[in-house]
Parts: sequence; C-alpha cells; structure tokens
Amino acid sequence: MRRRTPYTDWLNSPDPVLALAQAELAFYERVRNSSRRWYRLTELGALATASSTVVAAGLSAPAWLTALIAGGALFFTGLRQVFGHGPRYVLAAQSHETLRRAVNRYRLLPADERDERARGELLAAVERVGDEELRQWVEQRNQTSSPLGPTPGGPPLP
Repeated sequence: MRRRTPYTDWLNSPDPVLALAQAELAFYERVRNSSRRWYRLTELGALATASSTVVAAGLSAPAWLTALIAGGALFFTGLRQVFGHGPRYVLAAQSHETLRRAVNRYRLLPADERDERARGELLAAVERVGDEELRQWVEQRNQTSSPLGPTPGGPPLP
C-alpha cells in the first residue's frame, strides 16, 4: 500500500509519536475503506457479468452480446487478480485495528504517565504494524508471481 505524499507534520506536534500514530491510523483507514469499495465493486461486477453470460446464452441472445458480457466477466476477474483489493482490504483492516488499539491504550494513560517508555511502546507498535504489513505484502506478492529465472538456492531451470 503506498502513501501518496510523505507526511511530516507530526514532527512539529507537541506529542510527535501520537501524531505519527494517528497519521498512520488515518492512512490505513483510507486504504481500508477504498479497498473495501473496490473489492465490492469487482466482486459484484464479476458475479453480475458471469451470471448474465449464462442467462444471455440461455435466452439465445446474439453471439456478439453474449461475447461482450463474457468479456466483462473476464475483465472483472482480471481486475480482481491484478489489483487484489480483497487481500488489500483485509491487510489494511488488520493494520488499522492493531494500530487503533495501541493508540487507544496510549491515549487512556493520564497525561503525566505518557513518558518516554509509553511513547516508546507506541512507536514500537507503529513499527510492528508497518513491519507486519510489509511482511504480508511480500508474502502475497511471492504467492501470486512466478519467478522468471532460477529459483534462489534451487537447481537451474532446464
């Protein structure tokens, strides 16, 4: 998941770690909501066009119409596979929820207890969420792409 522009306003905040965590939280919320909308759109589009293809063929619709609807089904299937809005939605929702809980724990502390240790724990939570997101993203990319050359550590391809 990419960020459109680097966000550095948190550096000038009275509590920069909290501001950073809230900025990250807002980012994951935007990505989660956008991915959820795109996921629903692609799934409904694939479902509607695939079922319409069957209905059009059953009603003996002109071949060009049936082919056009089938092309739409293929398009939505490709859109689903290329952009992976479903996994992106799940990953952003998981990251958002984990970070939301860490921010809530920090904000529930009385102001005088928000010391360096508490800020360090919040910063560690922000970094863990980022690390986990990156790890899962790499894992998903490795599952969906095939290597173009020899497998690292394996025998050369014939």
